[in-house]
Amino acid sequence: MQRPTVLLAMGEGFQDHADALTSAGFALTASLSNGDGRPDLAVIDCDLPGSMSAELYAALHGEEPVPTLLVFGEDIPEFAANGSGGRDEYAVKPIPPHALVYRLQALLIRGGQHLPGVGGGWTEAVTAEGTTIGEAHVISVFAPKGGVGKTTVAVNLAVALREHTRSNVLLLDADVGVGNVTSVLAAPYRMGLADVADSPPEEWTDAAFEHATTKHPASGLRVLTWGTDPGESELVTVDLLLAAIRWARTHHSYVVVDNHPSYDDRTMAMLSVANEIFLVVTPEVGPLRNSAQFLELAREVGLGDTVRVIVNRANHGVRIPDIEQALKLRVSATIVSNGPKAVIAANEGSPIISRFPKERITTDLHNVARLVTEGPATTTASAPRRTWWSTLVSRTSNA
Repeated sequence: MQRPTVLLAMGEGFQDHADALTSAGFALTASLSNGDGRPDLAVIDCDLPGSMSAELYAALHGEEPVPTLLVFGEDIPEFAANGSGGRDEYAVKPIPPHALVYRLQALLIRGGQHLPGVGGGWTEAVTAEGTTIGEAHVISVFAPKGGVGKTTVAVNLAVALREHTRSNVLLLDADVGVGNVTSVLAAPYRMGLADVADSPPEEWTDAAFEHATTKHPASGLRVLTWGTDPGESELVTVDLLLAAIRWARTHHSYVVVDNHPSYDDRTMAMLSVANEIFLVVTPEVGPLRNSAQFLELAREVGLGDTVRVIVNRANHGVRIPDIEQALKLRVSATIVSNGPKAVIAANEGSPIISRFPKERITTDLHNVARLVTEGPATTTASAPRRTWWSTLVSRTSNA
């Protein structure tokens, strides 16, 4: 089948980007008048000479707008300031080649389309009932350092979303090789993505993912894990995770992804396709330094606006105002420390919010879920004063 076509309208010095897109399975074109019809996606350098960028943007945004990634230097140009009904995205220069690939993959999934190389082709992604794929809200829970309670937040967030909305909610364990949410959540293990990987991509069907999915009986939360054997972790590829996300968006209202604490291709792909990234930090020097480094990367690749900071064990350590100043981002939610009860709940395979419903930590975890269902905005801290803490993070992040 035909590969997805990207109209790549960039200035000089972007050959590495073109090579990366071709390697990822995209077909490139530089013109709207090549006789092949309209492209599936577009990338426009907003600094092209004269009015070239504006004219090309207008040509791509007629009755059927082409989802477009706009790349610019400092300010979004006036012609693109309003976007196209939420279908366009923006990236600040310089954008690394791999980041461009991830951003376009995210545009495909959000638009309900197959990824190149997934399922053997490129087709419209519509269910038998006529529902367009890509409607679920995806929250990627991430921490660049282990031991901060990332999986605890992910599990309880997913259960809370299920309780708040009574919708279909999926918890996807993408902490490949390390994590296993079924070890802290008493959902019967059936099989994982590593088992699906035994089949060729054309057999990564809805039925295959359904068969690999289990359910937490008490809450009705659906769970899909990567597997249990670290020796099989390499079987879980980026393409397989993206195919799982595509399926998950079709059949659920919310998808919570528990990610690996690294910057490998699998994790970056899961962050790129998310509607929101919940960055879990604790008020300590190490985790905050690593989180500051992550936020620099997120802003570089155009994901900065999707990040929400969740401070776990917030009643000890560095003060919230200093955390905000160090990260240059408002804290969206805080969770108090309650180690003994968290350990009891994990050992019993119960979510904290179910095992200890009257505790303050439960209230805080429910508030994290309300960030999704009620959607308060998170803004960049304006003109932060420099404290000993922000100075320390700045210095160590460059070490």
